[in-house]
Amino acid sequence: MSTPPFAASAGAAAPAVRKVRPGFVAQAGLVGSALAVYALVLVQGAMHHQDLDAYLAAGRAIWQGQPLYAPFLHHPFPDAALRPAYIYPPAFALLVAPLAVLPDAAANIVWLLIGQAALAAAMVITLRWLRPPAWAFTAVLCATLTFYPLWIDAVQGQANLLVLLLVTAGIAGIVQGRPRFGLALGAAAALKLTPIILLVWLLLDRRFREAAWMIGALALLTTAAALLRFHDTLVFVGQVLPALSQGTAFYANQSLAGVVLRFFSANPYTTPWIALPWTFLLPMAGAILLIAFWFWRAADQPALARAVAFLPLLPLLSSVTWPHHLVILLPVIWIGAIALAERDWPPVPTAGLAGLLVIFSVIARWPVGPVFGQVGFRPAQTGDAMVIIAANAFFLGTLILFVFSPWLLRSR
Repeated sequence: MSTPPFAASAGAAAPAVRKVRPGFVAQAGLVGSALAVYALVLVQGAMHHQDLDAYLAAGRAIWQGQPLYAPFLHHPFPDAALRPAYIYPPAFALLVAPLAVLPDAAANIVWLLIGQAALAAAMVITLRWLRPPAWAFTAVLCATLTFYPLWIDAVQGQANLLVLLLVTAGIAGIVQGRPRFGLALGAAAALKLTPIILLVWLLLDRRFREAAWMIGALALLTTAAALLRFHDTLVFVGQVLPALSQGTAFYANQSLAGVVLRFFSANPYTTPWIALPWTFLLPMAGAILLIAFWFWRAADQPALARAVAFLPLLPLLSSVTWPHHLVILLPVIWIGAIALAERDWPPVPTAGLAGLLVIFSVIARWPVGPVFGQVGFRPAQTGDAMVIIAANAFFLGTLILFVFSPWLLRSR
């Protein structure tokens, strides 16, 4: 982004000056504005993260020898996915246990820094590898810093940025021909189970060595956690996972299963179009169709495009996908912007990517219809077209990104 010096015309003794390019000024202004907005978001969430409370409680249970999942199993709220309790594998509780010895305020600051460092590291891996031009670099930064699911993740104190770093590192290493980077994918699945879906990508892409490394890392970390917390491991596999796998029709669940439950099951949150007794089969059939679509569309794409185009399937196929989980889509946006820059920003796909960012960061925040708890909320979720679009904007944006990602990510 530096500019060549131009000699002054006032004489040989005049000092050389550098001409500032308008493009550089525009880039600096855009990035600076996005950074300022994101800094305000971080300040808002710096002192307290509601989801970190559950992590710290699990960490204290580790130190005190108490069961990890008793608060979850004994919580009176009937919807398991909405219980404010620790629901992740024991390995993650062991990871965050050191934070539990800190005062809450200090733990919040440290956790915030860890998450932002993970985000920065994932971006550095991508940018150092692909070396985008200046405007692509600007687009990546601005799209990231204004990405609303990232704001939610930062304010709530979730662990998704650690998963983002591991998945980004794993994909980057594997695509560059280093199978051992499957270890990073296995570690991601050991912390939060959803990345295990990436095993489907590895197997369908005939990357069997990488799949073996991934399974090995997952098994090793799970076994190590089981040696320290054997009973908790049994409870997680035998009781917590089955409870969570049922999903929820709650409007914030932006997975395929969540949308299906809202429209086709009797539930306390919406008025379904029709209540089907075999609703659970629809997400399974949808998952098969989406994977088949990826396999067909990405078959003739480069390895990087195939891998990145698979990422939207993680939130789509999970039983529960909250908006903050969608930070896993950032590599698709990053690499999509870089691919568009290499093609000299073709108007239609560039507008398409911009439109997707509007869906994720603007339309998804659009307050339409009655709020939760008000009269008319339940029927509006499935009977008002504008409410349907706004309430399911994250799902729709993820689905659109998945469908068009092979087109978006293609090289020259």
